[in-house]
Parts: sequence; C-alpha cells; structure tokens
Amino acid sequence: MGSFPVTSVTLIAKIKNLAPGEDSAEWVRFWDTYQGAIRQFAAFKGGEEHADDVVMQVLARLVDVLREGRYSPEKGKFHSYLATMIVNEVRMMHRSETVRGGDRTVPIDTPIGGDRSKTVAEMIAAPAPAADALDDDWRRAVLASAREHVLMHTAISDRDRQIYRAYAVEGGSIDAVARKFGVSRNNVSKIKSRIEKRIVAAGQRMIANAAM
Repeated sequence: MGSFPVTSVTLIAKIKNLAPGEDSAEWVRFWDTYQGAIRQFAAFKGGEEHADDVVMQVLARLVDVLREGRYSPEKGKFHSYLATMIVNEVRMMHRSETVRGGDRTVPIDTPIGGDRSKTVAEMIAAPAPAADALDDDWRRAVLASAREHVLMHTAISDRDRQIYRAYAVEGGSIDAVARKFGVSRNNVSKIKSRIEKRIVAAGQRMIANAAM
C-alpha cells in the first residue's frame, strides 16, 4: 500500500466549525480512519507500553488543533503533521518519566520502538525528524492498522487467522507453519494471499474515507 490517508480540506473545515462538545459524523470518520494508525505509529516510535496513552493525548490535542485552525495544507501533508505530533508526544512522555527518575516504567537504556534500534535515552535526545523521514513509518502504521482490522473484525476462520499470524506476522517458515497446522505449503500461501488482498482493500478504504 503505497499511499496514505488523505484528509480533505472539507473534512477539516467541518470539524473546525463544530461547536464545543458537539459530536458529528465527521469526527466519527476521522476517528475510524486515524486512531488505528496513530496507535501503531506510537507503538513503533515509543513502545507498546505507552501507545494507548499517546493515542488519547494526541487525539485530545487534535481537537484543539483542528477546531482552532492551527493546521492548514500550507504546513505540509496532514499525515506528516500528525506523525510529528505523535513523535513529540512520545518524547514528552519519556522525558517526564526521566525527570521522575526511579519511577520510570521503562528503563532509560531500554531499546524502544518498532525496530528496537534506539534506546529511550537516544530517542529523547535525537533531533526532531524531518517530515519526509516519517513517511516510511507512517506507511507501516497504516498497513499494520489495516491488518489488525482485517484480522480482528472481518469474517476469517480462527484457523486461517492463526496460520496468517504464524507465517506473515510472526515470521515462521512456511514448512514449520504447514506442519504445525496440518496443512500443505500451498494452503499456507493461499491463506496469506487471500488475507493480504483484504488488507490492501481495507487500507484503500481508509484512504477513501478520509478523503470524502
């Protein structure tokens, strides 16, 4: 999936014009489109242990950002703006734990994020990433969000779901997965292909819903 959710100017304008506390189809669409990707991106950047808290903080900030008109297309792609907000929130969360010292839930020298290539200390100290540098991680987040939606909320048998996770998510060899579940290598490949077509379709729907 090579593109990203595109938030239309019309959708942002509708959110901006909502009265305080007013709910609407626009907020529902925005939430449905972005919350999964925000959580996945937060987990990639800051670890699973803080991902849910980051989602809540970022969405709370977005309410003010969008209603007060602080984002405009002139500031760049919305997903880049959003990704930068997430990175900043992850850093603030870890900085606040560093100040508390012994109370840290994650030690300062713990490798963190999706690729485990940085420690918490290195992540805090790193310069702010350029918007373009965030694109690959955002693409991964959108794809991971679509994958979890398909696996958890669509009609897939438990066996096929387990086979897909063992092979495509956990990285088991096709031979090992086939032996474990008592199916042929060909069946493992077909299950993977069938589910990944659904994942691509789910990602495309995310993009279409955001752009309405």
